[in-house]
Amino acid sequence: MLYTPLIGLYLRFLVLWGRFLTCFYLYCIMKDPKLIYQSLFSQVHSLQLATVSSQGEPNASYAPFICDKAENLYIFVSGLAKHTQNLLDTKQASVLIIEDEQASRQLFARNRITYQCAASEVGKDDHAYNHLLDQMQERFGETLGLLRNLGDFRLIKLQPLSGQIVVGFAQTYPLPFRD
Repeated sequence: MLYTPLIGLYLRFLVLWGRFLTCFYLYCIMKDPKLIYQSLFSQVHSLQLATVSSQGEPNASYAPFICDKAENLYIFVSGLAKHTQNLLDTKQASVLIIEDEQASRQLFARNRITYQCAASEVGKDDHAYNHLLDQMQERFGETLGLLRNLGDFRLIKLQPLSGQIVVGFAQTYPLPFRD
């Protein structure tokens, strides 16, 4: 009869130990910069964009994006927007890809990627133009199909020159990752 309560305690211990190990495993995964990097690119669909005009006037904006295998970022933006003109004039941008506020455990320590980028327009005659827009339309839906028909929209390639990922509080790793 004494064994029944001990077995119950042992089973509770196993359940609690399993929960602890699961939490510890998830904590370790969430600190791995490579996994966080992959997670940000799969979960975040728009980037924050900082540009500057040829007269030095800063501009902040955002745009939905896709990424190719070489880790170049592509945005499809209106030529009427300030940031597009800035990108075409200065050919540079700073990009921020940041964890959603709702997903973050701490607003002061959101996981984020920053890049300094070279910007260039992908022309309609470029062999990759339609393929990239097809990828964007697959990711973002029919709105992109409507935007494709507007003459002022431009496909911009943002090629990262340097970057870093920040994980939580002040855990910074340079990009691209070096093995």
